[in-house]
Amino acid sequence: MAEYITEQKTLLLNFLREHGDSSYTIDEIMEKMSELGEGTLPGKSTLYRLMNRLCDEGKVKKFAREGSRGFAYQAFIGEHCSTHLHMKCVSCGKLLHLGHEISDELLDRIKSVSDFSVSESDTVLFGSCADCRFGGKND
Repeated sequence: MAEYITEQKTLLLNFLREHGDSSYTIDEIMEKMSELGEGTLPGKSTLYRLMNRLCDEGKVKKFAREGSRGFAYQAFIGEHCSTHLHMKCVSCGKLLHLGHEISDELLDRIKSVSDFSVSESDTVLFGSCADCRFGGKND
């Protein structure tokens, strides 16, 4: 079945891709998109529906927001994001891609030790990026 791409879905995807290094709640997305003022902005219920669809399609990742019961969303940029692990900074929200080689090494090691197969597309490691740990200094 062919996928129908609405103007609102296109606007949302474009916004998320342009801001792919950050994650946003639905309210933050609505606020940021309204500031840009481009096109017909989706309503809150439409955004939730679109986000669920984009998550199902693997284009967007849904994260529990630190210190709250809410969620934040972030675009997976690149066509092979499901084939390696990601690291997410809990301070600034930056999403970092772990290379294929190290991802494969970690996954193989986990499987050899525990006979447990980890899903790359669903796994994100949480911690602190160098900028947040060292106050902007990458020593």
